[in-house]
Amino acid sequence: MKKLIFLFLFSVCFLSTTFAQTTKQKSIKELFIVMRNDSMMNKMLDSMVPAMANQMNSQANDSLARAKSVDIMNVSMQAVKVLIPQMMDDMALIYDKYFTEKEINDFIVFYKSPSGQKYLSQTPEIMKEFMGTMMQKYVPEMQKAMKLKFEELKKSDKI
Repeated sequence: MKKLIFLFLFSVCFLSTTFAQTTKQKSIKELFIVMRNDSMMNKMLDSMVPAMANQMNSQANDSLARAKSVDIMNVSMQAVKVLIPQMMDDMALIYDKYFTEKEINDFIVFYKSPSGQKYLSQTPEIMKEFMGTMMQKYVPEMQKAMKLKFEELKKSDKI
């Protein structure tokens, strides 16, 4: 009888934990839908292509190399876009690790609000503007620093 009661309690605990994880995962998936994560990732990738292609073009030696760099960038981004559903699943596991179900539900409420909707609608433009600024302002500085370091290492015979 004691074994039966123990087995029953163990089963109830196991099922309630599994159910809680299932509802949390459903909440996370709902959050991603409300946040339009897949669409946002597509837009972000689309906005990255021109900036990255420009960067590659500035380093290309001739027009053929420039054309190839744009093609390579487009093919690369299309390959990444195919992986978006898998990336969403991985992101859901990460959200599950860092946020409680209550926090996820709070996010859902926020993103359904007018302020949350405005945030979502403006984020792609903000990211596009930021990526442009980053590519124009900071990437060249990083490249200069890397070039200087490379030349320094070359002079000291460490390369």
